[in-house]
Amino acid sequence: MLVEAKMISPAITTTMTTPISEALRVMTERIIRRLPVVDDQGRLVGIVTHHDIDRAMRAPGVIAYTPVEWVMTRNPVSVDRSKRLADAVVMMKKYKVSCLPVLEGEEVVGILSVSDIMNLCYELLEEKEIKEQEQVDPS
Repeated sequence: MLVEAKMISPAITTTMTTPISEALRVMTERIIRRLPVVDDQGRLVGIVTHHDIDRAMRAPGVIAYTPVEWVMTRNPVSVDRSKRLADAVVMMKKYKVSCLPVLEGEEVVGILSVSDIMNLCYELLEEKEIKEQEQVDPS
C-alpha cells in the first residue's frame, strides 16, 4: 500500500508570513492540528502545529500578528506520495513525528498523520474480524 492511498489531500498549507492568529483560525475552522508551511514557490519549508501556536501565544511579547515563520519547525521530515506506507510509518517512528507532509516532486499534495495510520489499523482489524466470523458462521 502506498502513502497516497491513505494521505489526506489536498493539503491545506500556509506561508511563512501568515500571522499565527490566522493559522490558528484555519486550523480551528478545518479541524486540523498541523499546517505545512510553503515558500513563494510552493516548496515545503516548515510545519506549524496547534501546539506550537498555543505555546507561542503564552510566551511574553508574542502577539497574534507574529508570523508563522517564528514558531514553525523548519525543514520537516516529509515523504513522497509514491513511497510505501510501511516506510512512512518507519519514518514517523524514527523521527518521532506525528505527521508527514506528502510531496509530489517539490509540491505539497497531502499530509499523513498518526490518525490516518490508526484508521487504517482499525479498518484492517475490522476486516479480519469479519473474515473470522464468516469462518465460524458460514451461513
